[in-house]
Amino acid sequence: MTMTDSSTHEVWFDAGHSLVHTVQWQPPVESPTAPPVLLVHGLGGSTVNWDLVGQGLANRFGSRVTAIDLPGFGRTRAEHRRTGFDDHRDVVTAFLTERGPALVAGNSMGGAVSVAVAAEHPELVTGVVLVNAAYPRPSGNLDQVARTIKFATLTFPRAATPIVHARARRLGPDRLVDATLLAVLAEPERLDPGVRDRLIDLAAERRHYPEAAAAYTESGGSLFRYLLTGMRPDLLRLDRPTMILHGRRDRLVPVSFARAVARRRADWQYVELAECGHAPQLETPDRFVEIVSGWADHRLRDPATHA
Repeated sequence: MTMTDSSTHEVWFDAGHSLVHTVQWQPPVESPTAPPVLLVHGLGGSTVNWDLVGQGLANRFGSRVTAIDLPGFGRTRAEHRRTGFDDHRDVVTAFLTERGPALVAGNSMGGAVSVAVAAEHPELVTGVVLVNAAYPRPSGNLDQVARTIKFATLTFPRAATPIVHARARRLGPDRLVDATLLAVLAEPERLDPGVRDRLIDLAAERRHYPEAAAAYTESGGSLFRYLLTGMRPDLLRLDRPTMILHGRRDRLVPVSFARAVARRRADWQYVELAECGHAPQLETPDRFVEIVSGWADHRLRDPATHA
């Protein structure tokens, strides 16, 4: 399956307060029973994070696949609107309300957004795929505590925003992207070079977005608060078919966090990828498409197993 040669097209969605940038992939042949798919990136991410799997998912599902840039990220500007966790949830909800129910796959922060939307509006979600989602820290778990403490500083945006802005300026687009990939991927050298080039081009474009650093810190801080207070009950009340897909070599969300959720939700499918870090859709895209589409074929298209 060739996923780097996909033909994509951009579609701008009117979310009321701003225009939201999306990228869509269409299948060569549509299936009348296949749900559309919505892909939601993580903190600091964009639609580019899904470039290697968008067309593959469209081909396998036989349905439209859309990746969305959340407010303040990618090419979705946030000059006159908030960019907190609730705003991301509301934009995804608005998109699904207008376009119809979909299978929602979210990576990192996007996974947490997917949980919040599906828990509050199950009628808009046919299923959920949590791709190295951000999860609450399990009780007594001390994995990567230092990183969690560092992440918690984003709850003080007045102090954190100038630091984020200065770091982006100091590194420049190339080094900023490479530093991010080093943290996110288990083996950054395996990444398709074309994706790295597109990430650098986007980072260069975003240098001219004065709201970029503030969007990052507001999103990160509000995500941290959701993980502390709102996500645990949402994970328990989520009643849509759900799969947890997690890379074992994740340095941002320890695999022990995902295993703890899987133990509490034994009704969900759990798949662990030994060779992956925080973004399986970038690291092993063919395997990602195979796993997600295989699960959906069984869980979402078979009436006997559909919850």
